[in-house]
Amino acid sequence: MTDQAQHPAAMFDLSGSVALVTGGAVGMGRAIGFTLAAAGATVILADGADRVAALGALPEGVSAQALDVTSEAEIAALFAGMPASHGGLDILVNAAVINHNKPLLEISGDEWDAVQATNLKSAFLTTKAAIPLMRARGGGRIVNLSTMGSVHPVLNGNSAYSSSRAGLNQFTRNVALDFAADKITANAVLPGAIMTETIKSDFRPTGPGADTARHIGGYGKPEDVTGAVLLMVSPAGRFISGQILAVDGGFLIS
Repeated sequence: MTDQAQHPAAMFDLSGSVALVTGGAVGMGRAIGFTLAAAGATVILADGADRVAALGALPEGVSAQALDVTSEAEIAALFAGMPASHGGLDILVNAAVINHNKPLLEISGDEWDAVQATNLKSAFLTTKAAIPLMRARGGGRIVNLSTMGSVHPVLNGNSAYSSSRAGLNQFTRNVALDFAADKITANAVLPGAIMTETIKSDFRPTGPGADTARHIGGYGKPEDVTGAVLLMVSPAGRFISGQILAVDGGFLIS
C-alpha cells in the first residue's frame, strides 16, 4: 500500500497514452473512443471505410482509420506503422461487432463464419499485433466488448452471435494469463441491451432480454459502457485482469 492515496483524477488520467478502438466509428466503440480522449489519450478509431467517412469532425486527440478487422494483412500494416505514427500503443479496445440475430436453422455456414470472423477472430488478430507494441512500452491494456448473452441465453436466434462472444470471453482470460508477466492486462465488458445505430430499426427481439422491465431504466445507451472501460484501461485498473464484467442494468441477476 502506498503511503498516500492517489488523487481520484490522477487515477483516471490517460495523458500520454495511445489507444486504438476497433469498431470505433459507431455506437459503443465511438463512445468509448471519445471518453478515452477526454481522459487524455490519443485515440485512433478504426472501422470500415464507409463508417469512417461518415464520422465528420472529431474531438481533439481523436483520429480515424479505415480498417477491415477481418483482414490480417490490413491489421498487420496498421500496427506496424504505429511506432512511427504514434510512438507505439498502450490501449486496445476491441469493439468491432456484427449484431447477428437469426434462427439457427436459417443460418448459412458463410453467415456463421462471418460472425465469428468479426466478433472473435478480429480480436485474436489485433491482440497478436498489439502485444509486441505494448511490450515495447512496458505494458498495456486490452479490453474486449462481449455481451451478456455470452454467459446466459438472452434472445432467441442469438446462437452465432453469443457463441462468438463466449469464445471472446475465454480468449480474454487466456491473454490475461499469458501476458501478465509483461504487465499487460486483459478484461472483457459484457454490455446488456444497449441501443445503437447498428441495430436495425425494425428489429423485434424475443426472449428474456427483450423485457425492458429487467433492466434498470430500460435499455442502455453507449455511454453507459464507457465508465467500465475507462476503469480497466486507466491507472485505477492496474490490478484488474482476466475479469468478465457485466454492464447490463442488472439483467443477469433479475
